[in-house]
Amino acid sequence: MDRLNKLDRSLSQPLALRRALRKVGLGLAGLTLFCLALISAAQAQTSMACDPGGDASYGGSGQGGPAVPPWLDITQATIADAGDSIVFTLMLDAPISMAPAWQVADDGGMFQWGWRLVGDIEALTFVRNGCVLGKGHYVPAAYFLDLVWRVQTATFRARLLDDTSCTESEIPFVFSLDRRQVSLLVSKDLFANATIIPNPNTFQYFATTVVWKANKTGNSSFFVIDHAPDQSDDDFVVGTWSSSSTTTYGCP
Repeated sequence: MDRLNKLDRSLSQPLALRRALRKVGLGLAGLTLFCLALISAAQAQTSMACDPGGDASYGGSGQGGPAVPPWLDITQATIADAGDSIVFTLMLDAPISMAPAWQVADDGGMFQWGWRLVGDIEALTFVRNGCVLGKGHYVPAAYFLDLVWRVQTATFRARLLDDTSCTESEIPFVFSLDRRQVSLLVSKDLFANATIIPNPNTFQYFATTVVWKANKTGNSSFFVIDHAPDQSDDDFVVGTWSSSSTTTYGCP
């Protein structure tokens, strides 16, 4: 709540408000609704997954590679009910800069901070030639919710993607004052595919950071950098969010 109060005080200043609107692409009415949703979410049922700082890796465990920037290292992922909407918040081990850069993707790739959402992991199905990977690949039939930085266009955007139909919706987002945290506001009505999520008031999830690399031949590949809940080589863990209960995963 203290962070929300600081955000509210900062945005009450005209110059800070104009800068914030430019950074996140929200109109004044949209920003007001977002702040109200954050306040509502702070008092609602939440699911929180904690993840140790410093555990993010590029290329898989024990395989070396360049050091991962701490702004791709998840320390906490929170999902909170906000009435007709849901607030998704990621906290990172360092601030996300105004123009993120890392040698792995500076040739024209992307950085993503987000979530993978399904109704029940036990009923998971897969999509071939979906919207996320190239032809011939199989990916989970899921909703993909991400904040995306595109190196070529030097822009942030947030989207909710149904990978079974390639239906995509633009999502409003806002950074915290220190830019170590980003929140995305998603209307429950956008979870329209009941095959993936039958009831938007309860689903399973994990948070992730991803780097997309576009090489000189035009091919694309992606690397999963970090997860929350934390994953191990022997165990795949998902969290459960419900509008009627509070849960935590790996948190002190």
